This record gives sequence, C-alpha cells and structure tokens, in this order.
Amino acid sequence: MVSEQDVREALRSVNDPHIPVSIESMGMLRGVKVSETGVVDVELAIPCLACPGVSMLTQSVKAAVGSLEGVSDVNVVEGWHHDWTTQSIEPDARQLMRRFGIQV
Repeated sequence: MVSEQDVREALRSVNDPHIPVSIESMGMLRGVKVSETGVVDVELAIPCLACPGVSMLTQSVKAAVGSLEGVSDVNVVEGWHHDWTTQSIEPDARQLMRRFGIQV
C-alpha cells in the first residue's frame, strides 16, 4: 500500500508551472490523504484565482502520484479556502527565486 510519505516524496518532483520550485517549497501543498483502496487526495493552495497553470499543475500532480505502485486514483483538490501568501514560501525557495530574478 502506498503511504502519505511516498506521495509527498513523489510530489517533491512537481514544480510550480511558472517557477522552478517545488509545490511543497512554494507552500502550495496543503494536504495528502491516502485511502485503503489506494485513492489519493492531494489538496493544493493555488496562489491566484486566475492562474493559467492550474490544469498543468493538476496533470503533473496526477502523473507523479499516479506512477506510484498501489495508487488506484488521484484527486487534486484546489483548496481555494486556504490563504496563500508569499510568506508560505520556504526560505531556500525564496533564495532560489531571487537568483532567477523573482522578487518575493
């Protein structure tokens, strides 16, 4: 059976569609639930309401998690009720973004 830790590990390879920083480091990953039947729910905080990268992000999450042994289905939940701010970004990701010329 796939574990929450396995899913989180797989999600480390999923970057924000606009910035080469993982969704976890961006503070977008808000929850992972794994059912006994292998259905995985991944909850994300999306930084902007009109984000053009949401479908790309959803596809990337489904591909990364769906490739894990024991996963029967992947649901991506866009957690619009979560507040996302630049304060959600991890310090290492901030430094990387600054090197790319992105001010946070």
